Amino acid sequence: MLRQPFFKYSFFALLIVDLTFTAGLIISGMSDISLSTLLATTIWFISFYWLPVWAAAYIIFNIRARGIENAFIEWIITVIMLSLGLLITEKLLQLSFNDSFSLGNFLLLGGLTWGTPIYFIARFIESRGKISQEKQARKQAQLQTLRYQLNPHFMFNSLNTISAYIHSNPDLADEVLHELADILRYSLDTGEDNSVSLQQEIAIIDKYLNIEKARFGDRLIVNFDIPAELLNIQVPPLILQPIVENAIKHNAQQIELAITIKVEKVINRKDEILRISISDNGSGFSEAVLTKGYGKGIGMKNLQLRMQQLPQGKVILTNGTTPNRKGATVLVEMAL
Repeated sequence: MLRQPFFKYSFFALLIVDLTFTAGLIISGMSDISLSTLLATTIWFISFYWLPVWAAAYIIFNIRARGIENAFIEWIITVIMLSLGLLITEKLLQLSFNDSFSLGNFLLLGGLTWGTPIYFIARFIESRGKISQEKQARKQAQLQTLRYQLNPHFMFNSLNTISAYIHSNPDLADEVLHELADILRYSLDTGEDNSVSLQQEIAIIDKYLNIEKARFGDRLIVNFDIPAELLNIQVPPLILQPIVENAIKHNAQQIELAITIKVEKVINRKDEILRISISDNGSGFSEAVLTKGYGKGIGMKNLQLRMQQLPQGKVILTNGTTPNRKGATVLVEMAL
């Protein structure tokens, strides 16, 4: 129960309130800097702020654990605990200081005055935290859904590739099936992971390219431009494969298809950005695809949606800008 984040954060918050109140008394001349002031401050913190608030929270969390959550009941518990804390504080101050005064009827009013804002501020912070957790949970659920959509899509396309030569070259087909099994195993193993190292992603791209090279042979050329120091950077799983697959799928008729995968780290407004570009020498994107950001397939559409969930994540599609520079480029960016 005491592992609840409330107990850790409330301790420091209440300590700051207590010290601030004491500092205000000293500045206003109502108290001085002395051991007596330190003792009084300690008594107020322990017996009025800290222990009553923790006791109220402990009772409230136990009640909630039994399925009862009622704001009015919780508020009453908080006010009662603060009133009891005020009573104990009064007695301790009277034992410690001869000139300490009695709080009298202010005990209940004091508990009400302090307990009400403490409870409702804590309730507000708790509700904001729940909203944040729900948003994060929805985001993770959406990412998982996109991943699960990608798996059967990728398998279907890969099996089509294998079927092209499974009868004419069984040994090669067996090798390719092993590569496909490794990719699918990777997909399953990273199903619950938010990120993997770039090195793992490149290793899977190599396996996917081995499948495609069995079909295209020397017609498919892939170049990597990746600094060694960036290989340990974390990226979302299976983020490169749909881009490479898209480049191969839409340029399968090329006499020679060259793909370049480049990774770099750049500074954008003092933020570190990981930039991945995958370029080809194919026919480029149509105007409709450039405008929309993806075509009719599911791979690039899912990539766009996945990147939208990441800090500063985005996907930019461009074509060659000069007659001598044909092909398409997919630029992926995300915050490090």
